Amino acid sequence: MIQNRVATLPRAAAVALSLLLLASACRSSDGPPAGTGDGTFLIGVGAIPGSPGYDGVVRGVDLAVERLNGASSLRFRSRPPKLGSASAVQVAQQLSADPGVIAVVGHPESGNTIEAIPVYADAEHSGANGVVAISPTASSPQLSGANPWFFRVAPSDDDAARVTAQWAFDSLGAKRAAIIYRNDSYGRDWASTFAQTFTRSGATVIAREPYLNGVTEWDAYAQLLATMRPDVVLFPGDAVDALAFLRALKAHGVTAPFIGGDGTEQMNQQADAIGARYVAFFRADRATSPEALWFLSRYRERFKQDPDMFAALSYDAAIVMGRTIISGARTRAALRLALEKIGNGAPSVDGVAGRIAFERNHDIKGRSVVIVRVDRVRGSTDAAADSTDTPDGGAR
Repeated sequence: MIQNRVATLPRAAAVALSLLLLASACRSSDGPPAGTGDGTFLIGVGAIPGSPGYDGVVRGVDLAVERLNGASSLRFRSRPPKLGSASAVQVAQQLSADPGVIAVVGHPESGNTIEAIPVYADAEHSGANGVVAISPTASSPQLSGANPWFFRVAPSDDDAARVTAQWAFDSLGAKRAAIIYRNDSYGRDWASTFAQTFTRSGATVIAREPYLNGVTEWDAYAQLLATMRPDVVLFPGDAVDALAFLRALKAHGVTAPFIGGDGTEQMNQQADAIGARYVAFFRADRATSPEALWFLSRYRERFKQDPDMFAALSYDAAIVMGRTIISGARTRAALRLALEKIGNGAPSVDGVAGRIAFERNHDIKGRSVVIVRVDRVRGSTDAAADSTDTPDGGAR
């Protein structure tokens, strides 16, 4: 038996063997080094092919990989999901099962993120083969501290809705708000926090009506608001629905300022959205850091347009992963522990949308909320209040 043979070793040899076994156990608890057979680290694209924002996520990750490969002897490559992947869980299963994937950028949507992160966390095996997922734009408050393997680089809906409500009261002088919200966790969270903040200021929410995805009866909502005459209309939904609703509001003579939630950014520069506003976590004309200037220049060169929020924040998610790997975190578990220290003892990382540092619940620290007005040329930025927690001199 092995136990008997060890017992007959000289004391020094037995001690040496014990230390070797202990070291081996410590290494195995940290997991095997991630990467492909040739030593390339794969950064997974955690998004459903063809879904809104998917192209932006892919572009952001690809540019981060290019940047990382130019800054280190290590090699990085993006790893997209298979075409035809139909669900967030399916994408998560593919990426987490690939031993070359050291981390995942995704998912962009809150609902899909909530579904996928138990897979990334390997909840079935108590995290034995967990993989870090950093969402670029998922903003549901339910995701704060959701599990040890999940991080995000966008503010939560609570922060965005609070700032938007205060801005509507202070800057627009709005006293009567109508909220038409998508009837899911995103819309309900936005509506709840906006209403609480707005009414705490002494204002009134005169309508708070849900809608379902794909609804076509926007005239009914527009007729209601034409009768109620609100000072501001809040719309936490998506861009396609926002444009349809804006057309109905215009047809019924509703001229109150319209503010879409962060899910409506892609209505920017659409003719039907002229004069409307939306919430964003990134604006190209406000990005001035060296990292941002490199990203903007390269993005415009490759894609002949300005990046959207999905591309910029996906770049940030991938760049903080890559910089941390370059600094020495070469396994999935080591990367998770190292990311937790960023902003909590370890320096923050320069990103496109500002410095990247994490709260202890893995939310981003100090990211700005920007309210953008759509005009005929581009979205012009209104001065909105920043998040109150601003590390390293302030969020950009």
